[in-house]
Amino acid sequence: MPTKKIVLSNDATLLEILQNSFFLREGFELILVRDGQTGFQAVEAEAPTLAVFDLARLGNHQSLECCRTIKQDPLLKATPVLLILPENPLEDLADACWQANCDAVVHRPLVAERFLDAACGLLGISRRLARRFPIDIQLTFQDMRHKIFHGRCVNLNAGGMFLATEALFPVNTQLMIEFHPPGLSCPVLVPARVAWVNHPEWRKKCSMPCGLGVQFNTPNQKVKSALRTFLESMKTAV
Repeated sequence: MPTKKIVLSNDATLLEILQNSFFLREGFELILVRDGQTGFQAVEAEAPTLAVFDLARLGNHQSLECCRTIKQDPLLKATPVLLILPENPLEDLADACWQANCDAVVHRPLVAERFLDAACGLLGISRRLARRFPIDIQLTFQDMRHKIFHGRCVNLNAGGMFLATEALFPVNTQLMIEFHPPGLSCPVLVPARVAWVNHPEWRKKCSMPCGLGVQFNTPNQKVKSALRTFLESMKTAV
């Protein structure tokens, strides 16, 4: 079977995320590049399944030009290109990425779950090591006005959950969710954003109830540790 390849900027955080994920165990080869020119050359020579260019490492102009050149090439334009924005980017930089015809944009600081979700989405594969565990936990959540709503978590992983509720919000709405996984001494309070909506009149996933697919924002270390402990116990029970 041909080796699956990812061309990416030489960045320690990015490398750590990929090396600790299932990508390497699934036979993906990582090809590191140092600038826009070597990035394009690697895509041209290696025919990768994904290209990831970090604007903070390669420079805004080089990354955008590399992406634009790939997408204008009739033989290479099908290559998915993911661009990583620096922290506190210029206001129009994200727009410039989309105008260069990239396929996805991820913001720094790099969060493993967010990056892997974007990469897997482009490749059309599932994150098996971050699979969502079915569970039924009653919870409460607040919107930005601090109004309290009720719902239940029907599946969960370290990156997010599906929240069954009749209180629906638009995509990207910020929420604060409080739930108490069995076996933990205290409730977990975690900020999140709405990633997708299962509306009763236009179900995105017919197998799921009405509610919200939410993605956790960067939780503090205590919350990360609590979630990791609970999810490890779920893996052991499976």
